[in-house]
Amino acid sequence: MAVLQRIRNHSILLLVIVGLAMVAFIVGDLITSSSSIVQSRRDKVVTIDGKKVTYESYEAARQRRQDFVKAMQGQELDNQSTQQLNNQVYQEIVTKTLIEKACEKFGIVVTKDEINELVQGQNMSPILTQMFGQQAPQVVSYFVNLITTDGFEQAAQQNPFFSEENWMEIENQVALNRLVEKYTGLVAAAVAPNKLEAKDNFNGDNTECNFAYVKQYASSVPDSVVSVSKNDVEKYYNSTKRNYKLNAERRNVSYINVALRPSDEDYAQAEADIKALRDEFATTDEVAELVNGNSSVSYMDAWVPVSNFEGDTKEFVQNNGVGAILEPHRESGDYYMMARILDKTVAPDSIELAMVVVPTTTEADSIKAVLASASNATTALASYDQQQKFVGWMEDPSLLQNFGNDLRNKIRSCAVGNTFIHDMNDNAHFVCKVTKKTAPVPLAKVAIYANEVYPSTRTRGEEYGKLNRFLTTYKDVRSMMDSARAEGFMMMPTTLYSTSYNVGGVQDARRAVQFAFQNKKGDISDIIETGDNLLVVAITGDIEKGYLDINDTTFYKQIAQFNVLPLKKVEKLSADFDAVADKTLAGYAAAFNGASIDTAKFVNFNLSNVVGLGSEPKIFEAALKANPGDVLTVAGRNVVVALQLLSKNDKGLTYDEKARLETVARSRDYAQAANAALQVLTDNAKIEDNRINFY
Repeated sequence: MAVLQRIRNHSILLLVIVGLAMVAFIVGDLITSSSSIVQSRRDKVVTIDGKKVTYESYEAARQRRQDFVKAMQGQELDNQSTQQLNNQVYQEIVTKTLIEKACEKFGIVVTKDEINELVQGQNMSPILTQMFGQQAPQVVSYFVNLITTDGFEQAAQQNPFFSEENWMEIENQVALNRLVEKYTGLVAAAVAPNKLEAKDNFNGDNTECNFAYVKQYASSVPDSVVSVSKNDVEKYYNSTKRNYKLNAERRNVSYINVALRPSDEDYAQAEADIKALRDEFATTDEVAELVNGNSSVSYMDAWVPVSNFEGDTKEFVQNNGVGAILEPHRESGDYYMMARILDKTVAPDSIELAMVVVPTTTEADSIKAVLASASNATTALASYDQQQKFVGWMEDPSLLQNFGNDLRNKIRSCAVGNTFIHDMNDNAHFVCKVTKKTAPVPLAKVAIYANEVYPSTRTRGEEYGKLNRFLTTYKDVRSMMDSARAEGFMMMPTTLYSTSYNVGGVQDARRAVQFAFQNKKGDISDIIETGDNLLVVAITGDIEKGYLDINDTTFYKQIAQFNVLPLKKVEKLSADFDAVADKTLAGYAAAFNGASIDTAKFVNFNLSNVVGLGSEPKIFEAALKANPGDVLTVAGRNVVVALQLLSKNDKGLTYDEKARLETVARSRDYAQAANAALQVLTDNAKIEDNRINFY
């Protein structure tokens, strides 16, 4: 009862507390929901006609492709390869989404049986030959064997490429390529040429003419004698606007790049460092450990032809004996190096061998007998998988790198025509036959110690400080542009795309590109360090999706100078031709300072180009329609001519409808119509590319 009474006494307070708690709960829920909505928006890497591709799914696809390429190449990817891979994955996701949507309307699918046929059948998918070249059948056969024997786990331990995930990646690419082929094939059939086009193509070939002409190119007209009005530019822009459609936003920026270079102190320190190791380098028995632990150039205990060395090193090796030292010196600008001759000899620099590796000694003995008696090693090993054998030439560094020191030495000491077995381990037995050797040449083993000189921390700090003081003093874009040169900097204009990874000549500047797209006009970045560059980006403008803006000063000038001005010059030339009193070719030639009278022969309607005139279809058409003897003037794309038809004749060709249909189908216009099908899908789709926020 006492408790109930207390509740009653504080009922209003409790209602307020409960109310506040409920408000907090509701607001919290709203905040959580709002956060989820915002997060959902942020999570979109790309949206294609409303279909969202999340970061999770996009990154999974990108990672699968990266793992696939890394495993196939057997090495890590550099920045440029990673960038290309990212763009490739994006294009494939967009293509797959759009093509599947288009194919669904027509019931076009790729079945599992089709994929199996494209992978294992007689007509192998071109995707596989693009990936693996001539070894595609062997690689696919190996994968298929792993599927049937469930051997992926063991195979992947020996070679990471042969994994189940990589096989799925291959199948997915084969399937997508086939779907694209079906769709473009459907488009090609829809635009296939008809009988009227075939007949027109025949007529175009069958009628030809010869004509004489006097020409004047637009480029011969000085800029000063024609004028381009704003109305001229706008009229041209409106008539060709489709050519200026943008599929992605751009950013206009100006940037400062400070390329960091070693200072005099850095060079002096590098020289002192290499000289400090000179005596140890000259006397140590562990030269490989010294070089590989400190030098920018690794040491390989391989014989190298003396002729392969360059510059001072080549002269040094040619003229000195074992133990000689090429003293520390600066070479190739930013390198300090020294060298030591470890050994010299005269021997063949390349060896041709046939080799196969097998898992058992019994099989090795059998192959040795076959190879020893074979006159053609390639034929003798024809039945073995490409992964098991090698037939060809190798130099000593490749022998050492691929087979190790022991097997390398056996190959080098083996006489031409001899065969031997090298047991690498219980499951790897190499059967080798040396078939040829090159003529002996001077060889040497040379240890090269070289260190590249980089800007020191102190040098970087000094350059960073100079640039930072400039940014602190001039805090807006206009003042930066006005003062940069006087302060020892240069601001360079450029246009960035959301897919850009470089800024002007500065490589791997993705952070700067992200800044440009995630901020607004007038914003200036902090100093961005990328490699040996200090970069500052100032956003000077943006170009949104849609069409290039004719009011943009730079774009307006480009249109006026490179598109409209030549047209105005052609108009001027046309007026000049019309004003000539003597309407003969000789009269036109005299009027234009003795221009020559040239002749075009064997011109027909199907020609796209004529020597002396280029691609001028209006002129060719006018000539073919003219009456013999008539002189007429024609304005082309880049030239104005006065022409006189000399002759026109029917070649008497025989009409073959089937052949003509095939000819038209192979023409550029029809090939482009089929190949442009995917681009049309992309152009008509609503695509939002947000990769700039993630990569």
